[in-house]
Amino acid sequence: MKKSLGKIILILLVLFTYSQAKDLASYSLSADKKTVYEKEALCITFDALQKDHTDNMMFLLKPIKSNDYKIILLNKKINDKKYHTSHTTFTYLLFPLVAKKLSINFDFTIQTASDKAIAHSYVDDHDDSIAIQTYNTKIDIKPLHVEVKKLNRDVDLVGDFHLSERIHQTQINQYESLDIIYTLEGEGYEDKNFQPIKNIKNVTMFSETNDIYSNLTKKGNKIKREYIYAFSAKEDFSIPKLHLEAYSPTTKEYYTLSTPEHKIKVQKVDISKLLDNEESPISKEFIQIDKIKQFFIYILIFISGYFSAKFQTLRFKKRKKSKEYLNIKNTHKAKELLFIIINTHKEIQFAQEVKMLEDIVYNKKMHDFNKIKSKILKGVK
Repeated sequence: MKKSLGKIILILLVLFTYSQAKDLASYSLSADKKTVYEKEALCITFDALQKDHTDNMMFLLKPIKSNDYKIILLNKKINDKKYHTSHTTFTYLLFPLVAKKLSINFDFTIQTASDKAIAHSYVDDHDDSIAIQTYNTKIDIKPLHVEVKKLNRDVDLVGDFHLSERIHQTQINQYESLDIIYTLEGEGYEDKNFQPIKNIKNVTMFSETNDIYSNLTKKGNKIKREYIYAFSAKEDFSIPKLHLEAYSPTTKEYYTLSTPEHKIKVQKVDISKLLDNEESPISKEFIQIDKIKQFFIYILIFISGYFSAKFQTLRFKKRKKSKEYLNIKNTHKAKELLFIIINTHKEIQFAQEVKMLEDIVYNKKMHDFNKIKSKILKGVK
């Protein structure tokens, strides 16, 4: 009897919460596809619209983490221009990592605050602002179900990609270095730990990865990435051919990205030919010093080959940072700055500043905008 009573109370409580949620706001959870393959990008949309116009309203949504998938916030759009009418759309990008029927869950909370509570949070001194008193209603929403199918064969990439390479020579001497750059460009799912070449026997290898750009879209991660290598060896060697297996959700086809094998000729420098057998031992000693000088020249050539590639990477990064710095510096409003930080994917780096900017924009809190901007500018220098 007690167990039955407990169940009845629980059911009534769920029904009451659901009824209260319906009165507060309408909401929907959807995906652009019901069936996907492993690592195929899935776009999820959660839309919430205020129905009770008594107070100010905000919507909080948090995806439940799982080893079965990777989920990232792509965009959060808030429209609150009308009085006590908030409309928020969350867009997430999900990559399923296993073939099974997925249940994707979210924590959803509706926050309400009266005009009086918001007005009370304002004080003359910005640093002594009082936190807004909100009433939080946690809503249970039904999980999103997605069928994930297994790919017919193992692949390195899922999406639409292109692979190219640049190699300027196939012959060096034993004191020189050889450079090769692979460029992977496209959109979809890719493993950031991927390296085209792991190692080559009896070859000294330096490597550097350079992200020319990396942006999240509804189709996945849109990238252009360079894998820069510098090789040196005392004997002939081969740079192996590359074969990357991929699947395109756009064409529904498997395809291969490949580059040819390169046989590298290493010319040995015969130092004995630099010696003049008719010269005296003193002259030979002088020539020996020249040999040492020549050796160090070759070493410098080798090092410069690697660092020239590295400096190229630094220039790309510096240019990217400079653009970000100017974009942030030119903002004059909290909403503009918030938009830039979120869309350059730096909301994790500046989590505290993003929260303060959201308070200014959406909660009408009086934080010092110039202080926040100054702190962010220091972080991107």
